[in-house]
Amino acid sequence: MTLRLPLSAGAPRLWSIPAGRDFLGDLAATLSDVSGLAANPAALSNALIYVPNRRSARGLALKLLEASGQPTILPPDIRALGDLETDEPPSGAEEALTDLGPALPSAQRTGELARLVRGFYEARGLPLPAVSAISAARELARLLDQAALSGGVDWSRLPDLVDDTDLATHWQQSVAFLEILVEHWPAWLAANQVSEPFERRMIVAEAIAASVSANPPRGPFVVAGSTGATPASRRLMQAALGLDKGLVVLPGLDRSAPAEAWAAIGDEPDHPQSALAGTLVALGTVSEDVAVWPGSSAEPQSEARRRLIHESLTPAALTADWLVRLKDISGEETPDAFVRRALGGLSLIEAADEADEARLAALLLRETLEVEGQTAALITPDAGLARQVAALLERWHIDVAPTAGLPLGRTGAGSFLLLVAHWACDTGDPVRLLSLLKHSLVEADATGIAALDAHYLRGPRIWGVLSDLVRRLPELTARKAMSRHTAVPPSASSAAGALIQGLMSKLGASEGALSSDADMLASDIADQLIGLVETLTGSSTAAWAGPDGAAAARCLEETAALIAPLGPVSPTTFAEILRHQAASLSVPEPGRTHPRLSIWGPLEARLQQADRVILAGLNEDVWPQRPPADAFLPRRFRTALGLAAPEDRLGLAAHDFAQLASAPDVTLLYSARREDAPAVASRWALRLKTLVQGALGADVASVLEPAEHRDPRIWAEALMRDRQDFDAKSAAPRPTPPVAARPDRLSVTRIGTLQRDPYAIYAEYVLRLKKLRPLAEPIDLSLRGTAIHAAIEAFDALDDKAQTADRLAGLIETALHNAGQPQHLILAERASLGAAARQLYAWWDERRARVTGSAAEVRGELEWQIAGAPFRLTGVADRVEQQVGGHLAIFDFKTGRVPSLKEVKAGFEQQLPLLALMAREGRLGQWPAADVGELGYVAVKTAFDARPIAWDPDETADLMRLAQETIEKLITNYRDPTAPFLSVPRVQLKSAYAGDYDRLARRSEWAGAVGDGDG
Repeated sequence: MTLRLPLSAGAPRLWSIPAGRDFLGDLAATLSDVSGLAANPAALSNALIYVPNRRSARGLALKLLEASGQPTILPPDIRALGDLETDEPPSGAEEALTDLGPALPSAQRTGELARLVRGFYEARGLPLPAVSAISAARELARLLDQAALSGGVDWSRLPDLVDDTDLATHWQQSVAFLEILVEHWPAWLAANQVSEPFERRMIVAEAIAASVSANPPRGPFVVAGSTGATPASRRLMQAALGLDKGLVVLPGLDRSAPAEAWAAIGDEPDHPQSALAGTLVALGTVSEDVAVWPGSSAEPQSEARRRLIHESLTPAALTADWLVRLKDISGEETPDAFVRRALGGLSLIEAADEADEARLAALLLRETLEVEGQTAALITPDAGLARQVAALLERWHIDVAPTAGLPLGRTGAGSFLLLVAHWACDTGDPVRLLSLLKHSLVEADATGIAALDAHYLRGPRIWGVLSDLVRRLPELTARKAMSRHTAVPPSASSAAGALIQGLMSKLGASEGALSSDADMLASDIADQLIGLVETLTGSSTAAWAGPDGAAAARCLEETAALIAPLGPVSPTTFAEILRHQAASLSVPEPGRTHPRLSIWGPLEARLQQADRVILAGLNEDVWPQRPPADAFLPRRFRTALGLAAPEDRLGLAAHDFAQLASAPDVTLLYSARREDAPAVASRWALRLKTLVQGALGADVASVLEPAEHRDPRIWAEALMRDRQDFDAKSAAPRPTPPVAARPDRLSVTRIGTLQRDPYAIYAEYVLRLKKLRPLAEPIDLSLRGTAIHAAIEAFDALDDKAQTADRLAGLIETALHNAGQPQHLILAERASLGAAARQLYAWWDERRARVTGSAAEVRGELEWQIAGAPFRLTGVADRVEQQVGGHLAIFDFKTGRVPSLKEVKAGFEQQLPLLALMAREGRLGQWPAADVGELGYVAVKTAFDARPIAWDPDETADLMRLAQETIEKLITNYRDPTAPFLSVPRVQLKSAYAGDYDRLARRSEWAGAVGDGDG
């Protein structure tokens, strides 16, 4: 029997193009042939063709032009099924749509649902924050979409289901909540004369179907590439099958599946043919009645691949006789030979992790370019993986942008809008302020920005809004001058002040801040944000230009529309919702299309074709992604109401996989670990491996792995081997700077650092690298200690009559507040700080009788010859007392760990003995030379502890002698030009906290390999 061509008399109206074929190319070639497009460029101009999406519509138009062989053609009307409600309907359908209300915009729809959600809770005395109401509204909107896509859902049955079922309490509450959908939402839609988006799409499809049935179009009416997963697409298919020139072309129908398999497929929503099975039922036909599209007949190799892929995805109920079925589909071949032939051109690779997977995918794309004219496409639903691959390709100067685009928040305009929205809620926030000033859309003085960054915005925040920051600049400058870090240069101080003053004058009296203590209408917040954006950029258009600017404007508009039904909200809430809204928007990257390489998501890849196909991200919960749990309905309720199973989306994803995996040259990639945790390969990959293993046994790996000359793992290893090998032990830094570059002056506290971590001294004094504190850093032990030291110094300067325990406690609280410790933390430890202050005062008071004089923060300096050159030692004694009898006592106040006497005698804590050396030589402040009779530590934390380490001049003299010997040996050693500055050579002396220069020394790379501290 000769099969007639499409559109000829008596020819079938229902067709399928097998998986793995160039769907659009085959469709265009046959339509061109049967219409005579090559001879008549206008032959298809009166045709109406529906395809799944706009990308496939553009692709079909291009394929038709190529198939015609003409320089230009008058193309048919090609429309996307997803745009039914926005396209111009065929002539005659307009009247049916006249009384149909417009589709409700998504943002307004969510906002109105959120208003109903909030009303539901408020009626029960439970106030609901706007963010929570919107979150619940989004779930309701998703349920409404599922209902529309399922078709025929009758919400009115819900109360009866509740009455007939003994439900758990939380389900009863959930069903009561769904009264919003049963009663309130339909009433609101009717009152506002608007319609649900998917319901409108179905009504439009019905109108189009009625129109073309009543007035058949002169040209072909084609629905191609759709699985019929939505009621609207199935309705258009039914209309097409009723026309003489109507055609339905299904993608990848498995015509080889036996009848019993089709029966099981209908009960397996996650099967790749599930949507097509439902479509066949809706069209009143069976798979045997579907013809193969002319020109799409496959060669034996491709047919074997398709049958194997389809068999690997057979419903679980039929896998018990998998080997028998495999023997059946092998025909005259053995299963072994059939499987090997089917797997020709397919490989399955396990990557170590996401980074390795991206590297392998990038190498496969790069290798494709070695073959002239060959094309390749990476297809993955993992947007992060796609961006990683694009970044890796840039190293080879290959510019390929993922078609999914960039998240709005990662674009220039989008990031700026979000930054302004959050900054306006707290204009003095260091992180937001610096990010704003450094943004490319803001023109600001680079010198002022650098000064703010380096000298003022780091460390604990001690200011509020911008004006408070300006007022505090002199105080911050003075603090910097008193620290051991470099003082603020006058030019930097003036540049920072001028920058903030200029920003304040530009913003006006409001300083750019939105009122954070009162709720505002969303439209008012949006208007103020627009004004701020334009003021900061100095232009009314700069931030809104280009695709990202247009998307940012749309995001702001949608956020205002989303929040408007909820009434006034705080600016902080508006900013959070704006950020969430931006996360759902992406912006295409213009001008970054490669002629031969593509990076697609599964939706963009539908009906597309490439010579080499790379399917990446094949891990469970990535591809396929697990359907979210239904927050409102038990599964049995969904079935009774007519809602489709959540696994329906898995079936569509599986169909995409089957279509793509049937390509002639395909590589499947998955990761053994994702997000630093073990990962599971996709069920599709596992089922394929299981089926192949049943046929081949132990040879499965050799068949599924790529050939050696096409294995990207070998290429990746070769790239790694090209890097210079190095001995792990040699990775530990061993700098030996010239003696002249080594420090000849250290403080008594830095002597301890030189003993514990010489590399830190090298980095600070030779390389002259200073640690920058984090922005908005919480107060740490060192800053807390500085504050308490300042409080004690201020107390010591008071007149004796003014010195009381309560005054000391008050001074400590004030100093901590000024240092940036939050007030609530000060209040939390007020009792313990007060107790420590009282104990300190009592200790102080007890010593008064034997003290003839005292001073705080006494600076000293001592110089002597070591290894033939002068060395200067500096230090500050927290408290020096002159005792009755003429001896001195030196104390060091500690707010952190207190050294033990054992550490001092071992020579590793020499601060106090070295200060005693200065005192004995008369080099400690204005005190004359004198013996030191007492050394001790005083801990002022949430508890008080006075810990002496020497009680008389003889004990002190012994410690001083040890300290002098230690420092002379230490400095002599480091005046040897061959002596290296090692990173923590004695691990037992390493602090529990990471050192300031550990990352510079790359300790995490080598410490474990060589034994931490091995020098």
